[in-house]
Amino acid sequence: MFLDRERFKPAAEMRLSRDKSSIRVTITDPKVCEFGEAVYVWITAEGKAVRIGTCGASAGKRLLSYPGYINRSLAGRGGATPKWEALKWLSLLTELGTLTAVVHQPEPTPTAAGLIRPYLDVERQLIRQHRPLLNRSHR
Repeated sequence: MFLDRERFKPAAEMRLSRDKSSIRVTITDPKVCEFGEAVYVWITAEGKAVRIGTCGASAGKRLLSYPGYINRSLAGRGGATPKWEALKWLSLLTELGTLTAVVHQPEPTPTAAGLIRPYLDVERQLIRQHRPLLNRSHR
């Protein structure tokens, strides 16, 4: 696995609904889900990154937003997640059963502007390095 387990903590799981036509996310660690200015990674059981993103506020709120966007697209109601991507999520979960979200909140770094958490830089580097299947942009 490419992620440092000391830094990236499991926070949530994504699974198919009982009828296997939509997805659901369950919080597994509420304390980690309180992190803000953090990087999250949806990973397979083998540790392969599927999607890398950030959250400015609560990681939990961001992770819990996934079903709404994906399920809306799967139902043909449009939204922020393109249909092709929603179908990929569904396909991955059909194949793998579960994805786990791990979260890392970088330590603040001193800069000329004061202390800043470099979570956007960490995200950018991880995307560049791992090119996850479900990241549409490689910033």
